[in-house]
Parts: sequence; structure tokens; C-alpha cells
Amino acid sequence: MQERQRVIITTDMEVDDMNSIIHLALYLNHIDLEAIVYTASQYHFQGDGIHTLGEVNPHWRTKGVRSYECAVVPREPDPEAGALRRYRPFPERWIENLWEREYAQAYPNLQANAQVAGEPAFPTPEELIARTYVGNVAFEGDVREDTPGSDAIKRAIMDDDPRTLWLLSWGGMNTIVRALMSIAAEYVETPLWEDVRERVYTKVRVLGVMDGVGQDNSWKDYGEPLFPKLQLLRTPFPYGRYVDAKSAQPDSIELFRAPWPAQNLIEGNGPLMERYMLYGDGKIYENEPDRFQFGIHATLDWGWPGVEPMRFERGDFMAEGDSTTYIPLLDFGLRGAGDPSFDTVLGPTFRDGDTPSVEGAPMGLDSLGKPANHNVNPFLRAYQEDFAARAQWCAHKPEECSHPARIENATADCEASAGERIELKAQVIDPDGAGFDATWTVSPHSSSYREVEDLASWCVRRVQGTFTVPADAQTGDRFVLTLSVKTRGKRPCTRYSQVAVTVR
Repeated sequence: MQERQRVIITTDMEVDDMNSIIHLALYLNHIDLEAIVYTASQYHFQGDGIHTLGEVNPHWRTKGVRSYECAVVPREPDPEAGALRRYRPFPERWIENLWEREYAQAYPNLQANAQVAGEPAFPTPEELIARTYVGNVAFEGDVREDTPGSDAIKRAIMDDDPRTLWLLSWGGMNTIVRALMSIAAEYVETPLWEDVRERVYTKVRVLGVMDGVGQDNSWKDYGEPLFPKLQLLRTPFPYGRYVDAKSAQPDSIELFRAPWPAQNLIEGNGPLMERYMLYGDGKIYENEPDRFQFGIHATLDWGWPGVEPMRFERGDFMAEGDSTTYIPLLDFGLRGAGDPSFDTVLGPTFRDGDTPSVEGAPMGLDSLGKPANHNVNPFLRAYQEDFAARAQWCAHKPEECSHPARIENATADCEASAGERIELKAQVIDPDGAGFDATWTVSPHSSSYREVEDLASWCVRRVQGTFTVPADAQTGDRFVLTLSVKTRGKRPCTRYSQVAVTVR
């Protein structure tokens, strides 16, 4: 496996965040989880027992009680929300309880299956509890003081670990911003300030802050003025939208529609996956009003002007709105986490505010219930299948489960001339012995050849083969050749290797 990415997660514990955490638990050995931190947002805050929202944050964005009392919810913030002392508070210790109970029960089987797959060990429940912190949860956008969560983020930013530090914002940015404010307060009046700021720019990457805002105004109000060059990144393709059972791309939509999610993700896979939520599954969400009880009424009605309520089938995929941030960092053999010029499972990362060059990306980013008309993400179906195979690990011994093949000794990156033939090869290790299918293709999203669409039908359906650089390729053109290896088990798993060929 490649070097694991170092990650800190901040979450406001929205219902879809809970699903994202359960899903992430199956892949915790793919990342180095430094910390997971409770934070606040415009959708959830706990209060401090003393103040109101308006006393703490004059720039709130919450729609307050209008979000669940009004038939049509105005797009602007609720002017009365300043009087709120708490808002849709999340269950305290939800994450720690998950580690102590359901994850602890799944842990032995997860560990045994990882060993068969040749993957790193999973963190123990005790290690995860020690890495779980309470951040700035009192109010939306609350950056008044340091918290254990903001201190953990600050320590990780300022330590000597040279690896990239990924900060994944699943709620408001306020706990991350508080950490940045504390760093600035310590150094801004010293000769070290510019060096410290450059260290932050070099080390830190943020995923999850859409359109430079996120789920509160703390970044715009406090963070960006201090660290204007901090890299906020995003990916072109989504995962886990509330509407995926109606609008996922055609080659994958059946894996988001009932009965597939219940049959493949939940049934027979133990207590951890039993916590995973689907539309109409009967689960109750603590402290949530009726409008957001999707387990009861299976209806998505956010009260948005001009948007009709959407009714789902019982057992449809519900949501994982924040899995989009960590899925790109998982090691499936795609190289995008370490180098943004390559793919991730959700496409190449790009700076927030830029326009991605990926064909079909705007539809993927902006769709709300609009059916997809083509398969813009070539990795989505394989990823959902892998999720199902991984879910089975939670409650079954290795001999009952499917495991991914390992790809080793693949063709190295190289330079070539127009018209030159490149020998493609790799070694595939199949731990289950069930057999596999191998295919080489050209990745259109990370190749720079101007006629790359003409290569869409090119493939080699075996581990070894050749690729001929097009005769009209220009100096500097790049072709990313992706080897996909899909096992033939009942629950197939797919892994990749990517080779870059640059025209000299």
C-alpha cells in the first residue's frame, strides 16, 4: 500500500455524518486518523447554558426553527435565531459510544480480514477513543476560546511530522479556525510569523469547505484574513448525496436503490452496520424534528422554494454527505491523494473556486434529484461494491469474505516519443484465489493529450499488453494508464495501478 494519509475530521454530527463515520470505520486502516473532533455548524450546536447565539456570533447563518416549522423555508438566515440557546443538539458521546460498543465488536473480524488482504492493522477501540475530542460545539461559528479539539488540531499542524495534514470539515469550520487563530496569536507579533504561516500553507490541506464558506462564516470572518493562501480543495464527483437513490449515474444507481443497500451493507453484517441508516428503516434520530426523521417517513422535504418533496422507497440509500472528503484519501492504488494531477476515487482534487476540467463535473456537483445521463465517474460502481465487501468483514471470518487483489511491480512512469510502444505489465496477488479480471485504460481526467476522448474505447483486457503513443501527440502531453483489477468473488473488490507516460 501507499503511505497512509494523515487526517483530522471535524463533525457537527448531522445524520449523514453519522453514516459517514460508520462507513469510515470500515476503512480506518487506510488512513492515519490523528483525531476526530466534534464541532458546531448552522445545523447543530449544543449551547453553553449561558449565552444566546446572537451574543456569541452576530453573523449566524442558521435558518433556526423555520427549517422544520415552515412549509417553505426562506433561503436567508432566520432573523429570530439570535435568541437560540441551542439548536438540534447532537447526542453527546455518540462517537465514543460507537468505538466502545459496535466498533469494538467488529474489530476482531476487521483485523483478521485486513491481515488476509495484506493491509495495515486497524486502530484499536481504545486508540480511537483517545483520538476523539470535543471542539467548539457551543454555537455556530463560535471561536471564542481554545478547546481540546482545537488544541489537537493546533498540535498536529505545528508538530514535526512532515506529512501532509488533511483537515476534513464535516460541519462548521469554527474549530479548525480556532486552531489557526491560536497559532496566529502566538506568532503574529514575532519574527517567526511568516515562516509559521508558510509552514501551514505547505503542510495543511482542507477538504469539505464548499465555495469557500462551509457551514458557518468562521472561515470568512476569522480564518481567511489570517491564512489567505490556505489550500481549500474539492473533488469533481460527489458521493453520498441524499438524492443518490434517484440521481446516481446509470451504471451505479441500482447500488443505491432498495433492496441493494439493506441486503449488501446491513443484513448479516453485525451491530456496526446495523447502526447504518437508510430511508424508511424505522430508526429514530435523537433531538431531530419530524422533517428530518428520514427513517420514519422516507421523505426528503427541506422546504426549499420551488423544490417538491421527494419520496423514497423503504431501504433506499439515505445519505453520507461528508464521505466525499475521506474517500479520495483511501488507498485503492489511485495516486491522487499524493499528487493532484492523478485520479482519486472521486476524481482529481482541485482548488475550491476553480472550475474543474473534468467532463460532466458541473452536473455531478450541482445535481439535486436530476437523473444523471452518463457515467462521469469511472470508479463509482467499483467503490460501492467494495463498500459491500468491506461491510461483510465486520461480522465474518476471512474465509467467508472477499478481499481485494494486490498489484505489485507495475510498469513505472516513463517518457516516450510519439508513435512509441510502451510495454505494460504488473504482478497481481489474489489472496482468495477466486480469479480476477484485469483491464488497462486511459484515464481521461488526468491525461493531458488534447484528443484523449478518442482513446475512450482503448483498453487491454489482461495484465500484460502494450500502449502506442498516438502519432500526433505533442511534447509535454501526458497519458495516465490505469490498470483495474476486479476480483471474481461474490462481493467483488477492485484495485488500481496508474502509470504516467509523458511525451518527450
